[in-house]
Amino acid sequence: MIRHLYFFKNVRKNINFIDSIIIVILLKLKTKKIPLPILGRTVYIRKKTKDRETFEEVFNHNIYNLKLPIEPQTIIDAGANVGLATLFFKIKYPKSKIVSLEIESGNVEMIHKNLKGLKDIEIVHKGLFNKKGFFKVEDPFNATNSFVIKEVTSSEKYDIESTTIDELIETYKFKTVDILKIDIEGAEKDLFEKNYENWLPKVKVIMVETHDRMISKCAYTVMNTLDKYNFMLYTTTEGTLYYYNTSLIEI
Repeated sequence: MIRHLYFFKNVRKNINFIDSIIIVILLKLKTKKIPLPILGRTVYIRKKTKDRETFEEVFNHNIYNLKLPIEPQTIIDAGANVGLATLFFKIKYPKSKIVSLEIESGNVEMIHKNLKGLKDIEIVHKGLFNKKGFFKVEDPFNATNSFVIKEVTSSEKYDIESTTIDELIETYKFKTVDILKIDIEGAEKDLFEKNYENWLPKVKVIMVETHDRMISKCAYTVMNTLDKYNFMLYTTTEGTLYYYNTSLIEI
């Protein structure tokens, strides 16, 4: 009982009273649909997947619920999974424009369902990388929240293409990226190894989960690159690093 009250209290930080009660009850019952009448939408949770775990990370553990010194207008959610972090950001920052990237087709289908009808959200079925390329999508841990990409040539069979942050900024006409959330299962090492010089100074807040258990020196590479610029490590939680760009944000 105490655990459910604690869950309700955490969900209530960003979601209205009635919908918060419904979330706690239906997650306990392990239903596949969670109707949220006040928010005017339904969240879908697949059985035998990591969807429920991801929901709890986002709305119970509140891993992205920082009190920021800015009101974000532009957000990139890289590694969006089934869209729950994007949904959280849209609830918390309703005026924001969000680009939501995911590599796995089943997850992309869920993003469309979970974010249906929300304005100013672009869903991109591509991987985020440090260059344009072609990739196979693999599931080394037999999970639904740990898909990885393996680069191949254009002449080989591939599942997706990649995009870059420079391309996203140009495509969606972002002057800055107010929040860059990164959970891309080890590809963050490649992202921060090279070709970051143009886009990195335009990012205000970075929320990045590192995956050293999968790729050696992920955290070192991310932190070493950010140390070259005016980024301050603000806090850490649940394996995620939170950085502020002090050239663009007053702390």
